[in-house]
Amino acid sequence: MRFAARRAVPAVLAVLLAGGCATVPESSDVVVVRSVPAAQSPVAPGPSPGASPFQLVRDFIEATGNPEKGHAAARAFLTRQAAAEWDDSQGLTVIEDSPDTLVTGPGEPTGTRSVVVRATTIGTVGPEGSFVPNAGQVTRRLDLVRENGEWRITDPPPGVLVESSAFQQNYRQFRVFYVDPERGTLVPDVRWVAAQPEQALPGRVLDLLLGGPSERLAGAVVSVLPEGARLRSTVLVDSQGRTVIDLAGVGELSEADRRLAAAQLVATLDGLVPPPLRLLADGQPLVPGKPDWRTADIAQATSGADPGPDVPGLVVHGGRLRNLDGAPVDGPAGSGRLRVLSAALSSPGGERLATVVGGPDRRPQLRVGRTGGVMTTVALNARSMTRPTWRPSGTEVWTVLDGSTVTGVALSESGEPTTYRVDARELAELGPITDLRLSRDGIKVAAVVGGRVLVATVVVTPEGVSLRHPRVLRETSLPPAVGVDWARADLLEVASSEPTPQVSEVSVDGAVYRSLSSTNLTAPLTAIVAAPGREAVVSDANGLWAYSESQEVWEPLLGGIGPGAVPVYPG
Repeated sequence: MRFAARRAVPAVLAVLLAGGCATVPESSDVVVVRSVPAAQSPVAPGPSPGASPFQLVRDFIEATGNPEKGHAAARAFLTRQAAAEWDDSQGLTVIEDSPDTLVTGPGEPTGTRSVVVRATTIGTVGPEGSFVPNAGQVTRRLDLVRENGEWRITDPPPGVLVESSAFQQNYRQFRVFYVDPERGTLVPDVRWVAAQPEQALPGRVLDLLLGGPSERLAGAVVSVLPEGARLRSTVLVDSQGRTVIDLAGVGELSEADRRLAAAQLVATLDGLVPPPLRLLADGQPLVPGKPDWRTADIAQATSGADPGPDVPGLVVHGGRLRNLDGAPVDGPAGSGRLRVLSAALSSPGGERLATVVGGPDRRPQLRVGRTGGVMTTVALNARSMTRPTWRPSGTEVWTVLDGSTVTGVALSESGEPTTYRVDARELAELGPITDLRLSRDGIKVAAVVGGRVLVATVVVTPEGVSLRHPRVLRETSLPPAVGVDWARADLLEVASSEPTPQVSEVSVDGAVYRSLSSTNLTAPLTAIVAAPGREAVVSDANGLWAYSESQEVWEPLLGGIGPGAVPVYPG
């Protein structure tokens, strides 16, 4: 499953962007070939003649999913006065499909009706295009009267209710890229934009980029594009097929920051406009000596800590760290001298290993070291430890002590590991933390807290490291979880303790959700791992299973080992 598949704009088109338009850059080879024609969306059928109050309201809720022309399709269900006065700008609330409706009346005066709509909310979308999970219930009462012999709604409340399926049909998910100030690499910020008119999409996405990071990433990422940066002109496709973007207000950026700004622009617009991108500032190359950019030119800024293709998956079983064929790995973790409970390889290359082992006093110990080499015991005192998870540097590993204390361990080539406490109070207040996975860009964590799946942001300041802005994902859709991991920077895989659904996918903002097939799995599941470009692997009552996307079944990796196996991917 791929969220927000992007469609390339034909290379001979001039892409007209909303806002920030002035003059065409003064360059003799820039020409407007022709304007992008307005995309033709299906014409809304409008209210059915003779529709009952119940049917009219149901059709109105369905029509609110289409935001074109100020929700013109939905306004057709309102009286003339209500259509003129309805304020659809007061927020968008996404609800589960098929809300409950109850018709009441007739009331006074005779001939009026009321329809009560009760729905389960999934979240809201703000002006910046960010989806904010917000599980709950909403009740709206809509009054209807007859106008020209047909039922029409008289008092729609401000804002818009949109069913989940209509939201995904009429809005597109984009990744807007900002910069990790510690590593100088790009980090995606997921946003939602109305899909029509399609020719306005590049402008809307650029507006979001220039507007800065969303609230959920506040304190974790930055934009090197100055606050006053804006489009100096329309974005054009020149006679050589290059997309031309000319910025104003870039200011006195260093060349290093100009290169990062170029990376932000190229990554954000990838697949949305034709390459290469000619990036200009006040009519001159944004980066001196390099006017044209492709995705290959920003590889250094996009290189993350995704597992290398040559680093194998592993499994902890029977107190040993093993290969996926069951053979113990080399080194102390596979020797049998340690009772290994869980493990994590550093990413991308798996050079370092962290293990939680059973101590002589029946308390867990964290041991860290070079993979296959000596393992150093970290001085920690706890009754329980979650499976370790690595930061992208490969020199720091985290675990959760006693369900509440997130502890970081910093390694060095010489000397003892040092520990520090991560401020995770906002998570711990929501329940015991039983699983915690750092995203491979190190900017977010996914966690199982009190059986619920949460995402929080990693904020680093001179005072320390904290987990901020925790948000529960799909609280009404996901059953109690036992494990979670990152399939991509914008997608999580979740294993459940319930018989169905046993495995689910959910987008990092909680807007998109689907359950995977449970074919061949035997409850209970106990662990899950995922990684970009790799199959999800779960541990069930019989062994390890990998998900086949093409077959939509779980295929055996290591069978007959019984419950309790813990699969391991780098990260």
